[in-house]
Amino acid sequence: MDDHKSVYIKNAIWLTILTVLEVGVAFIDISRTGQIVLLFAFAATKMLMVAMIYMHVRYETKVLQKILFIPIPAGILFTIALMYDIPFRWVY
Repeated sequence: MDDHKSVYIKNAIWLTILTVLEVGVAFIDISRTGQIVLLFAFAATKMLMVAMIYMHVRYETKVLQKILFIPIPAGILFTIALMYDIPFRWVY
């Protein structure tokens, strides 16, 4: 039982560190697109950590793990496609 507690505590610490880094991205002097890419990378990492540890996906079969994570690349591609609209201002 203590082994599971240590895994959860370590994961929580890593999630906290990633959250602090996400907040710190706002203070880095890089382009807006660079900030967005960093934030999406941190968010994807945190999502995988939560799914693997807290949702117990790491104990599932390899086939089910792959099926569960098929939508992730689709979402990333959709987000990248939408990033081209960032500089565009809609006029009503």
